[in-house]
Amino acid sequence: MKKLVSAVLAVTVVCSAALFSGCGGSQVLDASSVQSEASGTGTASASSAAEISGNLTLNGSTSMAEVCQALGEAFTKKYPNVKVDKSGNGSGDAPKAVEAGTARIGDLSRTLKDEEKPADFDVKTVAIDGIAIAVSKDSKVKALTSEQVTKIFTGEIKNWKEVGGSDAAINVIGRESASGTRDGFESIFKCKEKCKYASELTSTGAVKAKVSSDKNAVGYISLGNVDDSVTAVKIDNVDATEENIINGTYKAHRPFIEICKKGSEDDMVNAWFQFIYSAEGQKVIRDCKLIPTDESGKGLSK
Repeated sequence: MKKLVSAVLAVTVVCSAALFSGCGGSQVLDASSVQSEASGTGTASASSAAEISGNLTLNGSTSMAEVCQALGEAFTKKYPNVKVDKSGNGSGDAPKAVEAGTARIGDLSRTLKDEEKPADFDVKTVAIDGIAIAVSKDSKVKALTSEQVTKIFTGEIKNWKEVGGSDAAINVIGRESASGTRDGFESIFKCKEKCKYASELTSTGAVKAKVSSDKNAVGYISLGNVDDSVTAVKIDNVDATEENIINGTYKAHRPFIEICKKGSEDDMVNAWFQFIYSAEGQKVIRDCKLIPTDESGKGLSK
């Protein structure tokens, strides 16, 4: 991606080396390839944009790093006196950081847990992410039932021949315990704290790479990260597509939410959320292969 042309400020992202190769600590983001449309509702005038300034800190989900990067780049083009910083090693970091005041906004790729005191936060659903059950392109298995998925990941089904595949042991790949993708997957398939993982990896990219290189592996990844290196199997005879998520027939999906302390909103935070729900922000989200939502959290069709 082209470097962001701004002599004033840059968007910064902090991420683990496991998430992006070459990422360690804080570094200037490359410019997004997203081409912004004319601004939609909720955007500010040029004069008010110049008045909004400061450091907007985001912390939490690694699954949301890419979309936060793209949104941050587009946001600072509109508000050049704002610097957006993204950090965090998982959704579990978000409530702690917002509560401690080390982040203005927390990113979670799952819903808030009861112990995270959701009553203390304003919660905004900013996008919906599908979860694909991924297998190798060489796998004979192209479809599974929800029950089969659960039994595979809990170790009840151990061989691919039990679900119509080759006579080979299944290599079950998952995410680390703090992962929002893992939390979403295990909640949907009712296998929380029951999964038997051969490997627990720290990013969607790492899971996809492992599955693509191992014909006997299976894992779960964000739908937007599916490419021709892996196959997203049908679940209960339903294709893993955006259309099927919105119409409710594909069950494996999760919200991308952002939180802030109740009563902590100011012009900068309000402008951030107004931008996300504008036509311009929704285009950025869609270009990141996610489903944008309206302010009620409802998924928006193309």
